[in-house]
Amino acid sequence: MKTKRFINAALCLSAVLLILNPSTAKAGAGLSGSPLNIGAGIDMFMGIPVNDRHFSGRYDTEFELRAIELNIGAPVDPFFDALVTISYHEEEIELEEGWVSATLPLNLKLQVGREFIPFGYLNRIHEHDFPQADQPYVIEGLTTDHGFIGDGGHIEIMAPFFNPTLSLILGAYQNIGHSVGRRIKGTPVLARLQSYAQSPSGKHEFLYGASYLTSFGERNRLEGRNSDRRALGHSNQVAGLDFKYKFSPGGQTYRGLTVGAEYLYVDYEPNQAHNIYNPDSAAYVQDFDPGTDQGFYLFTHWNFNRFWGAGYRFDYTDVLFGSQVENEKLTAHSVYGEWRATEFSRIRLQYQHLIDPREDAPENLLMLQGTFFIGWHPPHRF
Repeated sequence: MKTKRFINAALCLSAVLLILNPSTAKAGAGLSGSPLNIGAGIDMFMGIPVNDRHFSGRYDTEFELRAIELNIGAPVDPFFDALVTISYHEEEIELEEGWVSATLPLNLKLQVGREFIPFGYLNRIHEHDFPQADQPYVIEGLTTDHGFIGDGGHIEIMAPFFNPTLSLILGAYQNIGHSVGRRIKGTPVLARLQSYAQSPSGKHEFLYGASYLTSFGERNRLEGRNSDRRALGHSNQVAGLDFKYKFSPGGQTYRGLTVGAEYLYVDYEPNQAHNIYNPDSAAYVQDFDPGTDQGFYLFTHWNFNRFWGAGYRFDYTDVLFGSQVENEKLTAHSVYGEWRATEFSRIRLQYQHLIDPREDAPENLLMLQGTFFIGWHPPHRF
């Protein structure tokens, strides 16, 4: 609550400074007189089950306005940057991001506020910027549709190497919330080690890392998941490995290959406050162990030119909803093609074949996504 009040107070103070200082209001200037970057986007989606069935309850054949987003960012001065992202999704308006970052001496970088925490690769990317129309199943199940969003901050320590680079990220948060009823409370702490390397020709680039997330103090049971073995416990620790490779043959702009993969592991711990250890309680479960969840995705994408691209993704993960049994695996194959009007606007058509152990037969789905931006958009990560 204190962090939320701090963020709201900071936003109000920024607005007051813009009003009181006429020089910052001219020509869209930021607090230091530099340009104030503003942009807006819309993400639209339609999922069409090919075999006339509800796709495991995920999609109906209907148009969905997934998100409307407003981005405001500017350098505060040569050492500080700020970003505010306000979004509308699931019929709610919320502050999705609101942070200030600082470049410090000794190769240090500090970021505080509300942020997509730097866990893994895809968690730091907004849904409309994902490489496919939908999220990988392991990401949706373990970090959910809007990822791990935390109120707090992190510090990045970069080793003084030119190539490859090596950096250590350490973070602490008041809490980490996301949308399917799980909430990591207590004091979540994060550690991530990542490295980036580039070939001498500049045609080959590699980014790889390992992440770990846990929490101390009070941790509540998972809410709204009474049919799930995880509902009687809480997330104890989350770990992940990620890898991304880019090949740029040179010549034509945007032409090239991208390969990415990510593995996630979650360990659940029984919650004694839920009386699962008390034989006289209705919640008692003999020899209860909520177990673990794990899975991965692998994708490859080829850009033919400035406008056209195509790709494939493979998903393999534990069944994440409505199961009392461990080791039920979900498998999916997705192929897609896209046309990009601009770097941040695209139309994408995707076909997916899903094998779900909870269903009697494989399911097939067509997905249509349209993402359109006007004005400024934060630059894409690697």
